[in-house]
Amino acid sequence: MNETLILIAGRSPNEPIKWAFWADGRVQLADTAESVDALGDVAHRAASAKRVALVLAGEDVVMRIMPTPPKANAQYKSAAKFLLEDELAESLDNIHFATARHSDGAGLVLAVKKSVIDLWAHAFTSIGIKPDVVTADYVLLPSYADRATVFATKDRLFGSVGLQGFALERPLADEILPTLLEKAEIENAICYGEATLPLTDTVHTEWRHPLEGAALISTFADGLEQSGYINFLQGAYRKSGNWKETIKPWRRAAMLAAGLVVSFLVVDVADSIRSLRIAEAYRQETNDIHVATFPEFSNVDPKTHARQVLAAGGGAPMFMRLTNAVSDSLGESDNIQLDRIRYNAQRGEYAINLRFSDINDLEVLKQNLEARGIIANEAGGVRRSGGIYLGELKVSLS
Repeated sequence: MNETLILIAGRSPNEPIKWAFWADGRVQLADTAESVDALGDVAHRAASAKRVALVLAGEDVVMRIMPTPPKANAQYKSAAKFLLEDELAESLDNIHFATARHSDGAGLVLAVKKSVIDLWAHAFTSIGIKPDVVTADYVLLPSYADRATVFATKDRLFGSVGLQGFALERPLADEILPTLLEKAEIENAICYGEATLPLTDTVHTEWRHPLEGAALISTFADGLEQSGYINFLQGAYRKSGNWKETIKPWRRAAMLAAGLVVSFLVVDVADSIRSLRIAEAYRQETNDIHVATFPEFSNVDPKTHARQVLAAGGGAPMFMRLTNAVSDSLGESDNIQLDRIRYNAQRGEYAINLRFSDINDLEVLKQNLEARGIIANEAGGVRRSGGIYLGELKVSLS
C-alpha cells in the first residue's frame, strides 16, 4: 500500500496519540487512540504501509545548529557530542545523537535520552508496529534561515527560529520566545494560531490560521518528503528486521526511567537510589534548590523547567562561543583526530586530546583557533606513539 502512517505522540505511551494514514495528498483515515496499547486495530494496516513515522514532542528533544560541520561523518558525530555534552547534564552513554545536513551546508544535531527512544520502541513493538522514522515535531515543520515559524496551541509553542527548532510549554514559552527572536536577530515571522503572541515590534509577523487536524497531518507529510529531516533511527537504532531485539539491552533502563522522575538539575542519582524514601528526599531537595534559584518558576516542575530551557537554547553564551570555535576549527583540520574532550566550567576551558601524523597539523589548528579569538596552549608537550603524534591543547576564550 502506498500509505504513510503518521503517529503524533504525547509525552508518554500512556497518553493519547493521534494517528493518520496519508496517501495521494490527503488523509485516508485518522483518529486519536487513548494510548499506544489502543492502536492494536491499526497495526494490521500499518504492516502494509510504505512508511511509519513516529513524531515525538519536541520538548523531549534537544536541537542545535552547527554552522560549518566537519566534512567527515566521524568527526561530525564527535563534534555533535561535545557540542551538547555540557548542556545535557547527562552522561553521553545515556544520550542518542542523530545528525543531518541542511541544504545550505549547516549541520543539524538532535539529542534525546536513550530511555525515551527505548520506551517508545518497546511500546510499539508490543503491538506489532515498527516505525521507519522517529523524529521531533518541529523537525518536520518548514524552517527558513532568515525567519521564524511558530505554531501555537493552547498549551505550547513549537517551530523554528531560523533553522533552530524549539518546543516549549506555555506560559513559559510566551516569556522565552521574544528572547529567542532577539538573539537570532530575526525580523520576520510566520505564526500559525492566535494573534496574541508577545512578539516585539521589530518582528514583522504574518498571522495564519492554526494548523489542526488534516492541516497539521499534511504539514508533517510534506516534511517527510523532504531530504533534510533528521531520523533518530541511526547507528544502534537503525531499523532492522527485529526492533525488539535491538532494544532488548535497554528495556530495563527504559522501564525504570518511566517509573522514576529524577531532576536534570542535580547529579544523576540513579545508581545511588536504594529506596523510594531516598528518592523522595532527593526530589524534595531538588525542588527546594529550584525554588531558591528560580523563584519566578516555583510552580513549574524542575525537570520540565530544565528541559524547556535546554530546548530553547538556554546556556552560557561563552560556552557556546567556545564550543562553536573548537568545532569549526577541527572541521577545517581533516588530518587531526579527536581522542577526548573535557570541559572545565569553572575555568571556562576545554582540554582536548588529539592524534595527528604531522606536527604542522597541530600548528594549523592552533592558528585556526587564534583566528577566532581563542587561546590554545599545549599541555604536557607532544609525544610520538608509533607512526602518530599525541598532544593535548588547553583552549579558552581570550
